[in-house]
Amino acid sequence: MGHLDTIEKAAQKLINLCQKEKQTKTDKAKMLAIHAEILTSIEDLVECDLCGAISELVVTMTLADATAKLCKECGIKSLEVGKIQSPRQKTPRKRTRQPKTASASSGTRKSKTNGTRSKRTAPTKEPETPAALHTRVEAETGIKKADVRRLHKIVQDIAAPMSPEHTLNYVQREAVNAKIKVDADALKKAVALLT
Repeated sequence: MGHLDTIEKAAQKLINLCQKEKQTKTDKAKMLAIHAEILTSIEDLVECDLCGAISELVVTMTLADATAKLCKECGIKSLEVGKIQSPRQKTPRKRTRQPKTASASSGTRKSKTNGTRSKRTAPTKEPETPAALHTRVEAETGIKKADVRRLHKIVQDIAAPMSPEHTLNYVQREAVNAKIKVDADALKKAVALLT
């Protein structure tokens, strides 16, 4: 059974629990377990570098010095053509979004904002992408990347700023609820890296 089938069946179980006339504490525990199962299955889906479709299985293919993770259809097309077509470009979309938000917030003081913006962006480096952060945390703590993603989601869902001790306690409790099995020292280090 694939990840998409697992998600579909778990979602149906969740719907059945929600449609009961009266839910109990046991139902809530079941819902949390189903939520964790769905989340894990979604995190295990992989995106094709060419078409962007999510799939349970992708193949890393190298043709003519170009490497990409491809779904079945894109892999077959690439083999027929004999090369990997240029992958989907994610960065141009990000670049087009950033100027729009900056110009929308700057309003009529465009020249002053641009001067300030160029001063701010020159000395700072680009923020680390979530994927790079997850890889770094995985390498430094030994926690599986899927669990790192789930822990990062828990850390991101914290509504208000907390002290480091409270953040660690909260994430520990949520990790237990989500059935994430992690060594205490590794969790402490991961939380410090993810905050």
